[in-house]
Amino acid sequence: MFKISNKISINISLAVAALFMIACIVGAFIMPPLVEMLINLPDNIGNRGDITEGGRALVLVMAYLMLAVLMLADIFMVLLLLRVKKGLVFTEKSIIFIRAISWCCFAIALVFCVLGIYFQLSFILAFFAIFLGISLRVVKNVIEEATLIKSENDLTV
Repeated sequence: MFKISNKISINISLAVAALFMIACIVGAFIMPPLVEMLINLPDNIGNRGDITEGGRALVLVMAYLMLAVLMLADIFMVLLLLRVKKGLVFTEKSIIFIRAISWCCFAIALVFCVLGIYFQLSFILAFFAIFLGISLRVVKNVIEEATLIKSENDLTV
């Protein structure tokens, strides 16, 4: 299997995170027509034809809220990647960043649940966001335990 170096992998991850942030910024400018297009897409699921102006405003607000949380999670990921690049993986600050990213996943799941009022398929996305949040919590717990072990070993030497 093809293996790239850790340094290259981190740099690729940082580049992808930067591209994701740019996409989010562009998305902020095109969000209103994008949401309108999504609402007007024909489908056989849900009750989108009944969306009132207030409902349309709710969908737009939820879309911007999701975008803000995604950008926040991306910032935390970049900060975490920069710490990994410096070799500062098993530290309290790294654990805080992983914890924050997992809470962002749960917040996105909540937004998807609200959007489920009009887009029933968003409940599936909420399910995946919850699963990702739980997975990150497990990783956080593993890193936290490894940090404790590292601290104990550092003290005994």
